[in-house]
Amino acid sequence: MYLGNPLLPINESPLTAEQIVRKQMEKKNWLEFEVKPLTLELVPFFLFNYHYYLENTGDGKKTIKSSVHGILAVDGHAIKIRDDLVELLKNNWKKAIPEVPRGNFDQKWCNIDKREQDEVLKIQTAKFFDVPKENVVVSQARKLLLPWYRTEVIVDKKKYPLIIIAVDGSVHGVKNIPQREKGYLEITRETVSELKKPSNWINYSKEAFSDLFSASKENKKAQGNKEKNSIISSIDFGFLESKLFLLILMLLAVLLIIASIFRIKF
Repeated sequence: MYLGNPLLPINESPLTAEQIVRKQMEKKNWLEFEVKPLTLELVPFFLFNYHYYLENTGDGKKTIKSSVHGILAVDGHAIKIRDDLVELLKNNWKKAIPEVPRGNFDQKWCNIDKREQDEVLKIQTAKFFDVPKENVVVSQARKLLLPWYRTEVIVDKKKYPLIIIAVDGSVHGVKNIPQREKGYLEITRETVSELKKPSNWINYSKEAFSDLFSASKENKKAQGNKEKNSIISSIDFGFLESKLFLLILMLLAVLLIIASIFRIKF
């Protein structure tokens, strides 16, 4: 069985695509989240060359001021320009084959009729570049099927739709998921784990004193402000999560351990 149009290669399986999503969530410090089952979708895309020109209208004469040429991509299902996918389509269209992928999939309907294809692409190009449609020419349009996985991530009782491109594993929509702030205990555990390596002590020391220097500069600026709040509200407990505080805490712990071993009295 063959598809009506060539399909770009599926290089990521549903399992690896889900693992990619989970790694993205870990980068955002989320520990508790749910990834909904992934659905493979084959989406029609048009990859084409565009040409448009701008005119001079002085002295009652129309002359060509400048011309622009390039390549664009249009999602044939949603009917919208996807300039962010141009390089992906351009670099992989020769690898496309008209074979049906294994397993279940959903082939999305193309909402651009073949007879009106060039006209629709002209309209979308004119809209994208904000130029008159009459000044646009499109050529060499190729219709391809782009495979991607659609899913949702539920985190903090909110749903975030995601799309994972099956060709290169890129994730679209992850920017909408907020970054979770790490708690004090998490930062402490990570610091203790990292400080097990002696090489990390130098890096932590540099970062700690850098943070101290920056904090000192900010405090001087704050002192110059005559408008002051109450003493309690002005106290900033953020230092508890700073690398300098944690470094000092580790040094004290080491000193206490040494003192207990050799029974040193302070």
